Amino acid sequence: MYTCKSIKLMAVLTIAALLCAGCAAKTPPKSIEEVYSEITETVSLKSPQCMDADFILNYYGIDISTLEEYVFSMSEDAAQAETIIIMKVENADDLEAIADCLQTIIDDKKMEMENYLPEQFTIVEKSRVQTKDNYIWLVISDNADAITDIIESGLF
Repeated sequence: MYTCKSIKLMAVLTIAALLCAGCAAKTPPKSIEEVYSEITETVSLKSPQCMDADFILNYYGIDISTLEEYVFSMSEDAAQAETIIIMKVENADDLEAIADCLQTIIDDKKMEMENYLPEQFTIVEKSRVQTKDNYIWLVISDNADAITDIIESGLF
């Protein structure tokens, strides 16, 4: 039989366990800038250059006013396909159109690299546009798996 003391002890332990469950809550997501900073500190990138709003709109048709935040980084070296694009859209309805624009980047880079830089073509060929919630990203890199891990652990 349980004594009054043991019942009280079990009740206290149960309450403590429930309170501690809240302590293990997931930390809030990082900003895209913080995630990109972690990428640059962790992975060796090949001459990354962050592109401005005019470049993104003029070359890829993405209006940054539809985004809450973004990083759009491409290698300055034309012989490197490396690209890291991470965006958070304000409205999830815009994801499909932006995904199409990012797919165009993949297609353009494939055409650029196919006959001239076969090793870069292979890297581009493995890339894909990814989405989750209001986030969309594209990673073209030798280190795509490590970069994607940093993105996913930082944002989700």
